[in-house]
Amino acid sequence: MSTLLVYPLPDARLSLTCDASDRALGSVLSQEENGEWKPLAFFSRKLTPAEQRYSVYDRELLAVYASVRHFSYMLEGRNFTIYIDNKPLIYAFTQKHEKCSPRQIRHLDWIGQFLTDIRHISGSLNVVADNLSRISEIEMPSPIDYKEFAKVQLSDEEFQLLKSCTNSLKFQLLKVPGMDTELFCDVSNGRCRPFVPKESRRRIFETLHNLSHPGVKATVKLVGDRFLWQGYKKQVAEWTRCCVPCQRGKIQRHTVSPLGTYPVPRHRFEHVNIDLVGPLPPSRSYTYALTCVDRFSCWPKAIPLKDIKAETCIRVLCQLDS
Repeated sequence: MSTLLVYPLPDARLSLTCDASDRALGSVLSQEENGEWKPLAFFSRKLTPAEQRYSVYDRELLAVYASVRHFSYMLEGRNFTIYIDNKPLIYAFTQKHEKCSPRQIRHLDWIGQFLTDIRHISGSLNVVADNLSRISEIEMPSPIDYKEFAKVQLSDEEFQLLKSCTNSLKFQLLKVPGMDTELFCDVSNGRCRPFVPKESRRRIFETLHNLSHPGVKATVKLVGDRFLWQGYKKQVAEWTRCCVPCQRGKIQRHTVSPLGTYPVPRHRFEHVNIDLVGPLPPSRSYTYALTCVDRFSCWPKAIPLKDIKAETCIRVLCQLDS
């Protein structure tokens, strides 16, 4: 998807801001006019199933490559700057090619024909490109029925208990902007936060969280700045951790193995170290290698593999043992 607004001015500075999510990529081409950056064109597309399995670094590099290729007719022969929120990518043109895969070399070779100036931009400032890269994830929430709020608020036991027992909250009967409905809202922190009955809390969470699937802290802040109920922080945090799209597209924790001591083996093949190497240049459809080293005799073994699935590795190890 691309929408062209205007053609760049002859002497204007250009910038290309890119971003990639786990399912799509997006970018915005801007020009500086009178000291202000104005958008020229937008570009986004969905990633193929193979591209969705790329690492974060490769997806961000793909976003830059695809964007430069898409806007090549506007960027050719001009000076511009690429902004990306993936900091390791700014060192792509300074690292040795031996550390790059063939696909990365092809992408960097194409980008290098235009420029090598890639700069970092923080994620909070990369709003437009970030939204374009997540356009396939956006779900339009159902409108909130504030009239239902008003009917349930007065009969809600939790609201009556919260209203009578707390001194830090100040509830007032206020009108919802744009509607004639009056709701009891907390104004203790300078914001108008309506009390949410139990039946509507999940819908409030989905309305705010499903737009961009932010993390636990950001979602709690989104809900807490606009609505209120007792124990909302714990409940919103639990719903966010259980969000299926978040679990699919985000790494919640990184496994780090602690330092340990291993006893010296007394027999051959009592302790075998294994590792996977690849992807390598294809040879008879083999692109990976399973390496095995016996700790006792230091005897090495390398076995070619077509893939690195767990079933394939186990089958090869069992055949080696037999």
